[in-house]
Amino acid sequence: MNKLGGSFGPSSIEGREPLFATIFSVLWLAGLGAYAAGYFGLIGEGVEPQGPVSLEIMLFLFAAILPIALVWIGVLMLRRVAEVQRDARDLAAALKRFQSGAVGNPAARITPAAKGGAETNAKLSALSAQMQQVEKALVAMLQTQIAQSDVEDNLAEEKQPEAPSSESDSLNWDELLHALNFPTDEKDRDGFRALRIAMGHRNTSQCLRAAEDIMNLLSQDGIYTDDLSPEIAPAALWRRFAKGARGEEVSAVGGIHDPTAIAKVRSRMRSDPIFRDAALHFQRQFDIILREFSVEGNDEQIEKLANTRTGRTFMLLGRVSGMFG
Repeated sequence: MNKLGGSFGPSSIEGREPLFATIFSVLWLAGLGAYAAGYFGLIGEGVEPQGPVSLEIMLFLFAAILPIALVWIGVLMLRRVAEVQRDARDLAAALKRFQSGAVGNPAARITPAAKGGAETNAKLSALSAQMQQVEKALVAMLQTQIAQSDVEDNLAEEKQPEAPSSESDSLNWDELLHALNFPTDEKDRDGFRALRIAMGHRNTSQCLRAAEDIMNLLSQDGIYTDDLSPEIAPAALWRRFAKGARGEEVSAVGGIHDPTAIAKVRSRMRSDPIFRDAALHFQRQFDIILREFSVEGNDEQIEKLANTRTGRTFMLLGRVSGMFG
């Protein structure tokens, strides 16, 4: 690092090259002019030219132009070298600041005036990171918790063999909302129970698996549904959407307007065919669930469904794919 910074120190003549070149050019032309005047007899006793006068004039012009041209070419080269040296010095200084500030001591880059704001930002960042870790861990714990719940239910069924199978029961709204929102943490037994029941229903289980896949892919770009702040449209608009309305007519249904998340998803949709197929598959599955449950659900229940993690994911992807105009 020190070698890099010291190898390209500023030159003592840096910036003054044109001045020296001009002085040289004037002196050279003056000396050559005086010699030419004496040679052609303009001053003193001239020397009789031995060859054609035109050839002599050409030689004098060549002698006048070539050294000056070489000097100015040298000036241009020196200025270019000086620019390269300045860039090298700037790079060395930047690397030194990075090593001593960003890597070696991050707190050194925080000025006293900014410490209060930096502490607040650090707390917010830590909270956001915790929320992201919880959501990311839910998917990993999902299968384990479901398997554990299955074991417990099997033991209970052994004690009560006449109890009816939960798969034959209809999925009520509370269980649906719990399942579509996924468990909030590893202690959310009601959430895991609702998820297990929902996995016993064909359409709901397909929607949940599709939601799990697409949320895993979104997390790779740092997009987490808990970070999104949707504007939930009235239930009447959601019902119209469930019946097939699209475009500006139901624009408010796409209540996610986060420009960063939308830009990331749009870029991923264009560049990643696997992501695009997973997103389209999830949207189809959610549309089926919405049509089935919007018939019997009341306004409050439909709006709660829209605000689940699965509903927020649908609004984000639908906004990007153009469902809402």
